[in-house]
Amino acid sequence: MGWEDDVPSIRTMAVGTAGIASRLREVIARDRVIDDRTTLIPYMYDASFWSLRQRRMPDAVVVPESLADVVAVVRVANETGTPIVARGAGTGQTGGAIAPTGGFVVSFARMRAIQEIDRRNLQAIVEPGLVYLDLQAALAEQGLFFPPDPGSGRACTLGGMAANNASGPHAVRWGTTSAYVLGAEVVLADGSVITTGGVHSKALKSSSGIDLTKLFVGSEGTLGIFTKLRLRVQPKPPARAVILAGYTRLEETVASLDDLFAAGILPSTAELLDRSAVDALQLWRPELGLPEGEAVLLVEVEGTPDQVAANVRYTDAILRKRAAVTRFAEDEKDVARLWAARSGLAAATALAHPGKHRIFAGEDLAVPLTEIPHTVRRARELGAELGIAVVFYGHFGDGNVHSAILIDPDDADEVRRADELADRLHKLAVEVGGTVTGEHGTGAVRAPYMRAEHGDALDVMKRIKDVMDPKGILNPGKIYP
Repeated sequence: MGWEDDVPSIRTMAVGTAGIASRLREVIARDRVIDDRTTLIPYMYDASFWSLRQRRMPDAVVVPESLADVVAVVRVANETGTPIVARGAGTGQTGGAIAPTGGFVVSFARMRAIQEIDRRNLQAIVEPGLVYLDLQAALAEQGLFFPPDPGSGRACTLGGMAANNASGPHAVRWGTTSAYVLGAEVVLADGSVITTGGVHSKALKSSSGIDLTKLFVGSEGTLGIFTKLRLRVQPKPPARAVILAGYTRLEETVASLDDLFAAGILPSTAELLDRSAVDALQLWRPELGLPEGEAVLLVEVEGTPDQVAANVRYTDAILRKRAAVTRFAEDEKDVARLWAARSGLAAATALAHPGKHRIFAGEDLAVPLTEIPHTVRRARELGAELGIAVVFYGHFGDGNVHSAILIDPDDADEVRRADELADRLHKLAVEVGGTVTGEHGTGAVRAPYMRAEHGDALDVMKRIKDVMDPKGILNPGKIYP
């Protein structure tokens, strides 16, 4: 018996907004369909400022527990022409999990199982609703880890990470999520199911056929819906150390990173804190004693204890050539304390700018490494010109420049100026040879910039979308302007 045998037959019929929930209850358990308007309110939002203002409510939310449930729901969507949006934890910052044209949202909150951890073959098979940190905890018991590490890791799901090709500080050495998805079970727009990466494969690489896995990773649920992921995992380095380096000029941070690369050193992380971020952190955690100057780098090295002991000193000597001051932490408690301070930047910005709230409106630009100083300086100028408070930091090693915009959301003119700033920051990223999103995805927020970034390649993306989803029901309004 296959999954087809578990899916109830569905009669083709036109279904209006009022009838969609009852139609869904014909094909899956009634308690897995939500249509009470009060209960639907949370599904109007993700972390984006865009969703706070759009306030688009889905007609229903479905919470499947199995592949058969997802297939049944997608078949209803296909046969009725109803928009369908897959949703993980709703931590996205671009409106990607919102249903802007109505229809229904598929929440994977009940599909969060770890089906297998194969330590000897360095892979794990998981359901898309599994929270990132829960996977890490299970892997740690076997001396493994999953390298991509988004800032929302305590809440975000693996399905959302794969859909948006998420990443974080460790991308400089370990790469983004796409490098770790070996295969996937995907429900297509017509309700059919495929397995990418080899139906029975446990291989870590393949040159067989077109790489469909990479096609779906980063497509944000516009081509198909993940119901299972086969992930590559890695042995967890047993030791790490962090070097904190302060610089009088932003340009010296880039020169220091180049010195490391020239010496053959690829750190596991290289985090940049602009002066605005340092000042905020000093208010929140003065005991850190962050150095004066225009910028601070946090550089992490990892490996065996002996390797780390040697590498942290070797790396520190290279950074000291340009840094005004350096110090390093080798004890795990001290290392964790430094990273805890970095992860608390959101709380710190609130102290630095009382009465302001951070909005997510265009904060994960990625630019060539050589363009980071110019990008940060120009972004500072734009913020000052428009009278908007901004805190800058980034995953320096791979060019990610985060711009934390802070405003009073009740001030209409300030909101207008913040929108203009976000628009100009996106355009700045493209102008300097970068991308409007380095790790959070396109969604609805970045769709207007896709033509400027991709040119005619956007037309090819749209042609693939039209073939895979001819009725346009999968996550409409995202990626394509």
